Amino acid sequence: MRAEHVLVRMAPGQTDVPHLSSLGDEHEGGRLAALAACDVTWLVAGDVWATGDAAPEADVRPPDAEIRACAGAGAVLTVAVSVGGDCLGALTLLRDHGPAFTPVDVRLVEVVAADLGRGVHLARLYEREQHLVARLQELDTAKTDFMSTVSHELRTPLTSISGYLELLLDTDAGELNAAQVTMLGVIGRNTRRLRDLIEEMLILSKIESGAFSTLREPVDLAGLVEQAVAVIRPAATDARIELRIEVDGPLPLRADAAQLDRALMNLLANAVKFTPAGGQVALRAGRADDAIVVTVADTGMGIPEAEQKALFTRFFRASNAVRQAVPGTGLGLAIVHTVVDNHDGRIEVRSAEGAGTIFTIRLPAA
Repeated sequence: MRAEHVLVRMAPGQTDVPHLSSLGDEHEGGRLAALAACDVTWLVAGDVWATGDAAPEADVRPPDAEIRACAGAGAVLTVAVSVGGDCLGALTLLRDHGPAFTPVDVRLVEVVAADLGRGVHLARLYEREQHLVARLQELDTAKTDFMSTVSHELRTPLTSISGYLELLLDTDAGELNAAQVTMLGVIGRNTRRLRDLIEEMLILSKIESGAFSTLREPVDLAGLVEQAVAVIRPAATDARIELRIEVDGPLPLRADAAQLDRALMNLLANAVKFTPAGGQVALRAGRADDAIVVTVADTGMGIPEAEQKALFTRFFRASNAVRQAVPGTGLGLAIVHTVVDNHDGRIEVRSAEGAGTIFTIRLPAA
């Protein structure tokens, strides 16, 4: 632009950016010191002022102090640095000698000023986003630490409750009548529910902290399926749900047996929980080419199609389950997904509301 001096001044209240900037730091006791002392509150967004302009746009005129500060310059051009309707500052160009700024010059400087305004605006948006991300990370870390601490603290009294419950049921403290046995049975079931919830919270905190490691060893999945079915069968019988099992074993693979056992238990427990009396839960396991395939199908309430994308996110509860007050935390499927992912497998779901759900897990065979 053939300008010997350039000065950028920010309007009052514009924080997080330098208040002044010039070529060669001339605003610090140099040629532009007097101009740097002048504020830019006389400008609004879109304003332009140039010396020698007989008809300045919208009668824009700087204060006398600024005119005196520019005295001696051959030509002066000041353009508002703005974004939207906000004036962020001013961009001033001075020529010691030479012609006045032409309309083309003015237009080019307006483009530069607009870029400066957008740059400041975007930099602030980015900084705010970084602060927000950092804050969210702090909150997430605090939540994870809280879950882990609370889960550990709950384990101690729960262990004591379970121990005394076993002593009572073993009649070590005396014979029990039928009503007392029934009451203790209720306490036992809810104790197990609480223990499972604590375990899921601990696993989730390990997943979020990156401490959920997978130890792979030779495992026969057929054996794990039989164990899981043996544990879940009494609950299915009590709920009057038919449990059908088809296992074409052996099914060797390298895996973490404890993690796969939890994944199978979560899928089977969900299938039984969301299937009404008289329904059916079917588990099939076999080999297909180089993969081991496990399918858990039920004839339960199903999952609304619009909600299936969120099925494996933490704390997700299907709307129909919430309406029918089916208990749950929404952690089980998130854990199942993590376990399958840690074993280089994949999990798929097919479901229709009121028509049941089918989960299919594919794991690489040994």
